[in-house]
Amino acid sequence: MLSQLHMAKSALYSFQRKMQVITNNISNAQTPGYKERRVEMESLFPLIFERAVSEFEDDSTQSRTKRKKYIEFGQGVRFVGITKNFRTGTIEVTNRELDMAIEGNGFFQVRMPDGAVAFSRAGNFHVDSQGNLLSPNGHPVEPPIRIPLEAREVIVNQEGRVFALLDDDTRQQEIGQIVVSKFMNPEGLKDIGQNLLLETESSGQSEIVVPGQNGAGSIRQRALEFSNVDIVAEMMEMLMCQRSFETIIKAMKASDDMLKVASDIK
Repeated sequence: MLSQLHMAKSALYSFQRKMQVITNNISNAQTPGYKERRVEMESLFPLIFERAVSEFEDDSTQSRTKRKKYIEFGQGVRFVGITKNFRTGTIEVTNRELDMAIEGNGFFQVRMPDGAVAFSRAGNFHVDSQGNLLSPNGHPVEPPIRIPLEAREVIVNQEGRVFALLDDDTRQQEIGQIVVSKFMNPEGLKDIGQNLLLETESSGQSEIVVPGQNGAGSIRQRALEFSNVDIVAEMMEMLMCQRSFETIIKAMKASDDMLKVASDIK
């Protein structure tokens, strides 16, 4: 009986994590640059079965101490991790001159307070009182770009070159360069919250490239890439998760009832 409770407990924990991820996806459905998350789970049976087989093949273990129950039940699931879907989201025109979207592969770079470089697909930038170009969370872009306070228009071309049109000049002045970072394995990037990612050994080292070159996406000004979350699909996943919770609770109740009956018989 206790084995059934153990299996139900493992499923309850895994589906709880899944529900948290689904809720996070739905709440960020309109967040620029947000990427859909998915929970990965795996069956415990292969692991338990392999352990049982190795135990039975071990001559040093006495036959009466070998746990035959592991072959009788090994079912259950466990939470493995959360993966990210880096499919490009919907790109919509906003007509804000500091909004930028990457059409294709790559990430914007921002400098964190501790000096580390973080990466993001969110391109809804703004400037501070000194004209420094900042990310939505207030982190300066890397490399830094300062927009003159007297600029009456900012222009960013597809290659990420930033130009400013000043009040007293009819010619565009180049003031900076937006670069993008590519990774061999973007799924290996570490999520640190605030729609930011950090480089890891799994992701590989970042390759800094000019937008539109070497397989990197180009920059589209006055537009934003919104979340790639499919609300309908997420609602269906939530419904299935709720049904799974109901099944798990019924299984736990049935096991508890059987334990009570066994206890009364004893």
